[in-house]
Amino acid sequence: MSKTIKLSLVFLMVLFITTATAAAERRTQISNLAQGLEQQATQLALSNYDHFKGWNQTISDREQAVLFKSEAFASSCRLFLKLTSEQSGYFRSGYLRTSLYNAFIFLTNAFDELDKEMQKAGVMPYEMRDIRRALERMDYEFSYWPAPDNLSYLHQKYVKARDASVYMVERKGPGKYILHAFKNLESIFRYNYDLNRGNDPWKYLVEVPYDTLGKMEEGPMIDRSFEGLLVIENSTRPNRSVYLIERGKKRGITSPRVLERYGGWSKVFEIPAEIITAYQEGEPIKKADVNQEKQV
Repeated sequence: MSKTIKLSLVFLMVLFITTATAAAERRTQISNLAQGLEQQATQLALSNYDHFKGWNQTISDREQAVLFKSEAFASSCRLFLKLTSEQSGYFRSGYLRTSLYNAFIFLTNAFDELDKEMQKAGVMPYEMRDIRRALERMDYEFSYWPAPDNLSYLHQKYVKARDASVYMVERKGPGKYILHAFKNLESIFRYNYDLNRGNDPWKYLVEVPYDTLGKMEEGPMIDRSFEGLLVIENSTRPNRSVYLIERGKKRGITSPRVLERYGGWSKVFEIPAEIITAYQEGEPIKKADVNQEKQV
């Protein structure tokens, strides 16, 4: 066996061990969080019962709704804790099966129902704040498990619908994610630059089952442009022009000195040619134009 092959095998073994170790740590962390969450939920259900029982020796219908939702959430936490056990079959091959994340969605829904009833009753104990924080930490742990139907993993990634529309997935709370449609290709590239991800948004595109999209509501559309910015065609073609996008038109930069007056190459964004060609031609920017703008 050659030295190169031996080194490759060693590398793969180290990678496998590292990945398996990381996966085991995530499983342990989620299980620990689930255990603490179950204790918090049980205590909350008991404290709610004691609170309402001691209030004028009566329990109103609204208060009963809180009690039943409290018990329902505590029961959901107990079931979720069982599912975090490795023997439950919800784990496989070093990765967290997304069926467990789906169980987490049911858990957060149970919490949301309890939260609504608590607000109606005008009661908001500090335990609710602590439980929400625990759910947020658990959602954060789930984000490390790559799977196309794990909503937590999809945060700020791009997905496609059946009609080829591109969306950005955004986290709004534990287990709650929404879709933002991009208005056009320009919006996708500008948004990607805004996140400091460079000139290739497709590196963050994840292929997902269509039923995964159905689990998320649709939020406001993302409509962004390169108005007021310098752009250049993203290619290796020689003699590419640099443009300033201004008032809906592209204005050619006529010399290196003019470019420097606008910030230089570090201020130029690389974008697809089709975005640039969609703009109408404007007046080229000459040195005299720049000087005049500075004086104004």
